[in-house]
Amino acid sequence: MAASRDKPVYSRWLEKQGVPRGAYPEEVCRKAAVPPDSRNCPALEAVKAVVLHHSATESGGAGAFRVFHRLVRGWDDLGYHFVIGNGTHTGDGVLEEGRPLRCRGAHARGANEFSLGVCLVGDFNKGKPTLRQMNTLGLLLGRLMKEYGLSESAIMLHSQVMGSKTECPGRNLTLAMALQSIGLLEEREG
Repeated sequence: MAASRDKPVYSRWLEKQGVPRGAYPEEVCRKAAVPPDSRNCPALEAVKAVVLHHSATESGGAGAFRVFHRLVRGWDDLGYHFVIGNGTHTGDGVLEEGRPLRCRGAHARGANEFSLGVCLVGDFNKGKPTLRQMNTLGLLLGRLMKEYGLSESAIMLHSQVMGSKTECPGRNLTLAMALQSIGLLEEREG
């Protein structure tokens, strides 16, 4: 979502996430929404997995999540490599690039060194991903599997990462749904 100079987009979004009003002025948020210089980022080792997440928020996009991760969490950039919109800050099913692919993510402790993080905007304990989000997820996963030589066993939910204690990506986004989005379940069953 392109932040208008007149409207406090990011600071209002932070307030909806429980950040105290005024903690981060809009001007500071807008600067944090811009991807940082990543020339010296910690390198991602060989990609061996793709970890799926939900944002656990009703709204958002790469810019808003980058602001949250950088200002509130103190990270150097957005934790995810990709964000798939739900129609709130970006179009429904729109794929946004996050952290550069050559940089180690900050999305799943224990798997950041060897995995790419994909976040679908939404709270999938309360609702389900949209059809457009799932179509985009299928295209993205298919592309990443081909590009990195990954099998279906390399696709995992955040809750499946060893040592994680999370419900992410919620009970309404399953591994079966993700595999179905790229046609692997039909191929296996057919």
